[in-house]
Amino acid sequence: MYYRVGFIVFGLFAAAWMGTAALLPAQEFAKGEILAEVACLDDPGQSYALYLPSAFDRAKTWPVLCLFDSGARGAEGVKAFRTAAETYGWILAGSNNSRNGPLNDSVLAARAVWRDVEKRLPVDKRRVYATGFSGGSRIASIFPQAVGFPTAGIIGSGAGLAVGLAPGDLQASAYFGLVGFRDFNYDEMKRLDAALDPGGVPHRIFFFDGIHDWPDSASCLRAVGWMEALAIKGGLRPDDKDLFASILERELDEAKILEETSRPFWAVERLEAAGRLAAGRIDLPGLAGRLEALKASKAYRQFLKEESARDKRTERFASNLSRVFGALANDERGGAPAVRAAVRAMGIEALKKETAGSAALEDRTLASRLLFIGSFSAQGMAGERFNKDETARAADFLDLAIAACEPGLPREKYLYFSRAEIAALLGDRKGALEFLAAAVDKGFADIGLLEDSKELDRIRDDPRYRGLLEKIKR
Repeated sequence: MYYRVGFIVFGLFAAAWMGTAALLPAQEFAKGEILAEVACLDDPGQSYALYLPSAFDRAKTWPVLCLFDSGARGAEGVKAFRTAAETYGWILAGSNNSRNGPLNDSVLAARAVWRDVEKRLPVDKRRVYATGFSGGSRIASIFPQAVGFPTAGIIGSGAGLAVGLAPGDLQASAYFGLVGFRDFNYDEMKRLDAALDPGGVPHRIFFFDGIHDWPDSASCLRAVGWMEALAIKGGLRPDDKDLFASILERELDEAKILEETSRPFWAVERLEAAGRLAAGRIDLPGLAGRLEALKASKAYRQFLKEESARDKRTERFASNLSRVFGALANDERGGAPAVRAAVRAMGIEALKKETAGSAALEDRTLASRLLFIGSFSAQGMAGERFNKDETARAADFLDLAIAACEPGLPREKYLYFSRAEIAALLGDRKGALEFLAAAVDKGFADIGLLEDSKELDRIRDDPRYRGLLEKIKR
């Protein structure tokens, strides 16, 4: 996911080369490999990444999953769901045009992908699904409206529904949400889980230890497996008792482990998910009593109390940000002293220690979320100040974003790259080269972005710049 406001680069980039698909005779595509760019026949300006499972055969129809990334990275979503597609036999089509920005552009991209896939591949129109990451998740939630028919299911990742879309207006037979404990949209997905309850749409929000990015392949496999189980129950695919039982047993086995490791809240979550999935098909004797005992336990009640405290802590942190940002914007000193004061006011050092401490997973990941919220918000403020020609203030907010960024996140290197750009604009050649070197050390390797940056024109004649460029190329 990324936006660019001036030179400020927002969010996550991914650089990975994959082959471009040419239309093969009889519209045949390679199976078992990701084709990064298939141009739409009716609109060559629209394209998508395509994956056909190794067992693909035109003599039968196949479920299809249309994917939407927040930064038009079609292949990224396809890579995340590739194992699931191979396991369960799904076609994947990830838009290379849909991104955060004007809604209409993403709607047109969704329609283009669907029309092209429907025209060129034997898809099971009863089993059309949509998924997306972050802003792409919101596009996936309105995919049924975009293509003009209800879908079999939606898998939302890293964000919930489109703005203005009520849970009751979700035109899908099922919803599966995926969100990492470290994802700043964790609280939004918790609220969505509760909001979907009254509507009667089968749904589940699965929480895993991850950041704000496409989920790991195991979590994607779980989401698609859940949709497969519902398809079996709904008669949309041939019955497979062994497959259904294996999906159900995974929930029960995990519940047992969570119960044995004194995590009753998450054990209840697994058991309730198993109960909903088994309803009307398999009897689970003793489930009600087991749930009742877990919910009555001291550990379960303690978790609810602690989770409520975490929710309040998040609210306080968000509220404090406006005060910190206001103080930084009005600090006459500017520069490092002003940034250090903001770092102290946000409690950044304490939060970083907490992320690596021995506290419970929920507390460690809360600290990660707060750091992300602080860093991402400061990054946004940097963009606003830059657009107002307040370049020095933009530098201060970008320094704060870097200070609050949890080390190792993919976005960290782009923060340093943006800071190199602003240093160059301010005439600080030494600082620009130091920030650029830090970006490269942290994995920055986007030569196109580097060479397109007009802000860095001011340092291209420096031997150190050319050395960094050669380092990236190597």
